[in-house]
Amino acid sequence: MKIFSQNNVGALLILSLAYITSYTLTNGFIVPLQSMLLPHYTTTISLLFLPHGIRILAAYYYGWKAFFFLIPSTYLMWFVIVYGAEVPLHPLQPITSVLSCIVGVKIISKNRIGRLEQEWKTLLLGGLIGSILNGITSSYLVNSDIIISSLFGYILGDMLGQIVLMIMLLYMFKFLRMFEYKI
Repeated sequence: MKIFSQNNVGALLILSLAYITSYTLTNGFIVPLQSMLLPHYTTTISLLFLPHGIRILAAYYYGWKAFFFLIPSTYLMWFVIVYGAEVPLHPLQPITSVLSCIVGVKIISKNRIGRLEQEWKTLLLGGLIGSILNGITSSYLVNSDIIISSLFGYILGDMLGQIVLMIMLLYMFKFLRMFEYKI
């Protein structure tokens, strides 16, 4: 597996930018809004976690290579946002989150055709499996036990984030196609 080819460096940069942007949007806009709307819900879990959708799409399009493409940006964001703010998330959490998403997608994507518009159900199912695995490992790493409330929090946040991200991408693709035919 050739990791440092020109195509792979481009994928690394695009996925890193997408992950950092989605994480920044989640932490800078969604989490403060969540804190205002749900002041009693004090947890480290975002109820709309957009980076989960990036992880699922990366796993879908790049398979196991997605691990190497996502790890730099996941650790960068973990270090800046989580470690820098002393949020109690385990340092192995970025690894388990990325691996969970890749395994979730690998379980369901045997006959993929590579078109987001036609395979959204497959992507959502892979995202759900990845989210369940992520919720189990994350709640165990944070609490040294699988706590059902945090497990459901991870699943809810991951899935809502993936759905919102996919809807945004679908409309963006439709918008871009409108201009494609006019040129």
